[in-house]
Amino acid sequence: MVSKRLVNLCRPRIETLSVGLAAVLLSLSTIGSSCVNENAHVSVNLSPIVGRYKLGTNPTFFGTITVKLDSIVARDYKNKIRQGRIYDLKVRVEGEYGGEVAGIAAVQAGNGDPKQILRFPRTGSVNWSVYRQPQSLLGNSIYLLPQPEGINELLSALLAKPLPDITFSVVGTLSIAPVPDNLYVVVEVYLQADAEIN
Repeated sequence: MVSKRLVNLCRPRIETLSVGLAAVLLSLSTIGSSCVNENAHVSVNLSPIVGRYKLGTNPTFFGTITVKLDSIVARDYKNKIRQGRIYDLKVRVEGEYGGEVAGIAAVQAGNGDPKQILRFPRTGSVNWSVYRQPQSLLGNSIYLLPQPEGINELLSALLAKPLPDITFSVVGTLSIAPVPDNLYVVVEVYLQADAEIN
């Protein structure tokens, strides 16, 4: 059995520790709330940009789409983007074709000049069937070559206020004519952004 004298001897130390711990916790909670309120960011996935380009019957092809950047950013984060990054680029094709393909994807912000964002393949041309299975940068595809100039153009546009419209285009060649009329090239851009949350 613990003696009364021993309990009385320990009580002041326990009470001192309790008061000290409460002071530390109060101090930490004040510091924490200050950090949360000042420039806190969250990483958010933006809606992917998907360009599906129908090829004509000519071996040379060209197509464009226009994307409103504010349509890919959630309403809560509009005008709060502080940094963006591309985490994947993909190219795939639809339709049967026995020849080879080569192409370039470009991006144009507002009324600026188009800038290459991607080459497929890296050099020369490859069989159309290579792209029947989607080729991805994230998957380390040897059939894609990202272009820094176009990537930087797109990421800079994400920081603009208001967000501009972006034109994506694809231009390329096919090796054999005649070309079937049901061929498509699909280019997909996957983005993340750091946004303020307060």
